[in-house]
Amino acid sequence: MKKILILAFALTILFTFSGNNAYAQTKEETSNAFNAALELSKTDMPGAIVKMQDVIKMCNSVGKDADSLKIKVGKVLPAWQYNVGNTFLKEKKYDLALNAFEKSLGFAESYTDANIKNMSEDQLVKLYTNKANTLLKAEKADSAILFLDKALKYNPSYSKALFTKGQAYKKTGDNVKMQENMELAIASASKTNDTTTIKAAKNAIATSLYSEGKTAFTKKSYADAVTKLNGALSYDYKNKELYYLLASSNNSLKKFDDAISAATLGLAMEEQTNDKMARFYYELAKAYEGKKDTANACDNYKKSAFGTFKSSADYQMKTVLKCQ
Repeated sequence: MKKILILAFALTILFTFSGNNAYAQTKEETSNAFNAALELSKTDMPGAIVKMQDVIKMCNSVGKDADSLKIKVGKVLPAWQYNVGNTFLKEKKYDLALNAFEKSLGFAESYTDANIKNMSEDQLVKLYTNKANTLLKAEKADSAILFLDKALKYNPSYSKALFTKGQAYKKTGDNVKMQENMELAIASASKTNDTTTIKAAKNAIATSLYSEGKTAFTKKSYADAVTKLNGALSYDYKNKELYYLLASSNNSLKKFDDAISAATLGLAMEEQTNDKMARFYYELAKAYEGKKDTANACDNYKKSAFGTFKSSADYQMKTVLKCQ
């Protein structure tokens, strides 16, 4: 029994000595590995980052005695990774840059580097939006929206991401969400005087409303058509076809003054030939007829009596109003 106890005690001493010796050796190796990674960073930054991550593992193995070295690692690793992202960016390798900045953000958060964190997020906002645009061109709107949500997580007021998200929803046929995001893009772009984005977002909303107005007009939903077409006008979208549809819709709703206003504006934009102007004069005539203004009605029916409108205009003048 005594021999067994002595042997056990001897083994304990041996293992304790060996453990301390291994501990000291690991600590020294950790310092050497750190210095080797610093040297490697001069020629091979990605490789140095890998080596420095190994240093972190070694520090964790060593324990508290390596805490000061671990702090040093935390001061260089986020910046190194950020520089890798910048290199890819300059080489226009955008997917690689995106992955690199995601890693630099992760390092910055782990080692509480606020500067690299902010810079990484700024780059990611732009790269996520760029990726979304690429996906949108490839008709992958749903995937594009996922990347835009990532961008807006870091910068909810980034007007270009909001605008692109509006475009993506337009691709999916969700005009409500399209308009919501375009409105947000306009509000955000207005704060930075980004007139290009403002103009593009307004045009996107307006063309959508115009298209919906045309569809409503075709379905004889004239009240809805007027609402949509006036909506398009509120975003500075104007063309002669819009004014014609608006004039005709208002006439159908017996809103004769509004019909006269729309027809007059459309007439000014129309090609100044009898055949082209006839449709606007016809709507003017109908509106004046509705207002019981026979003189103006007859005058405009006379001006509309060309091309496809001639027979209808002649009938109104001769049979209905008995124009002189």
